[in-house]
Amino acid sequence: MYPFASVAWAWDELWTAVHERVPWTPATLTHSGDVHARWDDPDCVVTQICGWPFVAGHREDMQLIGTCSLDLPEAAPNGRYRAVLLSPHDRSLDQLVDSACHAAVNSDDSLSGWHSLRAATTGVGRRWPGTVTFTSAHRESVRALARGDADIASIDAWSLAFIAEEEPELLAGLHRVGLGPTIPTPALTARTSLGDAAASELRLAFDDALSDAATVAARTALHITGFTRLSLDDYLAIVPLGFPG
Repeated sequence: MYPFASVAWAWDELWTAVHERVPWTPATLTHSGDVHARWDDPDCVVTQICGWPFVAGHREDMQLIGTCSLDLPEAAPNGRYRAVLLSPHDRSLDQLVDSACHAAVNSDDSLSGWHSLRAATTGVGRRWPGTVTFTSAHRESVRALARGDADIASIDAWSLAFIAEEEPELLAGLHRVGLGPTIPTPALTARTSLGDAAASELRLAFDDALSDAATVAARTALHITGFTRLSLDDYLAIVPLGFPG
């Protein structure tokens, strides 16, 4: 879910470390530009998926392996984090969010980009009062803000860290105007068809690889502090917040 060119090497190193521990997995990592296609691909052994699509549409065909804990100001040490609300306007959320407010949103099924925005502004279950442009990616939402084409966007904090490193100029004129609710970081999942034994092997492999001294450089580049064994219930906890399907 984080196909930033500057850290492609780090994802490859982490996957190599995992593969060494579970050699029946593919030897190389596939970098895909279309995560939705991978989520629906029965041949995709392991993938990373946003929390809302996971609980809303993939609980039957994916089994949870765990998630990554992150070294970010918006992250907690238990596999959770908060999205960052950005705007080109130095105003409060109350001043920003009205019928004239135009939101840039990566996807309508994004927990960090859409549901977090609504939870932090209009409140759960209420309609967005202004207009929306769906941009297809958090980086594109930031670019829309930088161009002045949108008034607000909720940006995944992990993506924001990579954007700040690769294209800091995009953030130069933007203001942090709020934070989304605390949510689980994107889930690492495996196909249910692999079975429980394979999922257990993968869980152990990720846990070991993400604590191995040999992966420190890769994990540092990716802002990953380690592997966290969240449960399905941890992801289902977003449902009572009232997010629509």
